Amino acid sequence: MKHVKKKYIVFSILFIVLFSWQYTQQRKTSLRYLDGNGKEAILILPKKDKKRLLGLMEKLFAEDNFAYTLLGSKPISWASYQAPFPFVNWSTFCDSLKKYNRTMYLGWKTWEKYHHLFPLDNFFAETSKRYPSSISILMLDEERFNAVVQKNKKDFEDVLHREIEDGFQLLREAKDCSLMHEVLEGHQALIGIVLGYGRENSWQFLEKSEKQVPLGWVWNEWDYWGEKDRLSQYSSSTEHNLSLYSCPSFAGNPSSEESLALKKDYLQTKQKVLDYYKGKDFLEATLSLLAGFRLEE
Repeated sequence: MKHVKKKYIVFSILFIVLFSWQYTQQRKTSLRYLDGNGKEAILILPKKDKKRLLGLMEKLFAEDNFAYTLLGSKPISWASYQAPFPFVNWSTFCDSLKKYNRTMYLGWKTWEKYHHLFPLDNFFAETSKRYPSSISILMLDEERFNAVVQKNKKDFEDVLHREIEDGFQLLREAKDCSLMHEVLEGHQALIGIVLGYGRENSWQFLEKSEKQVPLGWVWNEWDYWGEKDRLSQYSSSTEHNLSLYSCPSFAGNPSSEESLALKKDYLQTKQKVLDYYKGKDFLEATLSLLAGFRLEE
């Protein structure tokens, strides 16, 4: 009898803890952001959703370079994660349970609940028939994408074995399939070009990869971080990531004219990104970008 009573007490405590946690997660909170006209908007949402959105946006905008497409010249930013469904095999399913993949999966599912409030059509997720559980998240600037395709049109036609009118044609084709894996056929050089890594660097990366020869990064430790970044004290991990990890990093010839021009451009954008986020709530500032808000130049 005592054993049964003890089990009942334990069960009751667990139930109360779970109920309290669930109640806390569903409690409402608010986010304030600016729309394209600079007008303040308020989003009311559960704390759980806010936490998941923050996790997603930190991965994309602080630890990756999505801000460089919105605030800079990068044609496309691309991140991917492993989703648990559709089930492919136990290996990919277990991989989907890793922290990064869980953060991205839950974050994107949460974003889908609110994306209708943000007039940004070119921030989307896609899958390919070949990799159904691998989800790609893309942020693209159509005009810059078109420009980089036009500039390297022969490369795209030679690789894809067909006539390419312009970059807009490829984007139209991507309405029904994966841009990166199917329209561009997963070709590393073409993907590198549209990601803003430079034509020479992208083809060199492909050549070295096929020969299994390592290719160094275009950045060295000091020109990527700089003495100020290395010695600075950061008020948060997000500020640290924005300063040290958000800037695009890629393989190539560090001293070529192409790489030097790209590095100069990305370092200028990096400063613009840091200035934009300085002193702001990170999630609210990111939602403002997604709502179309931009600081005046």
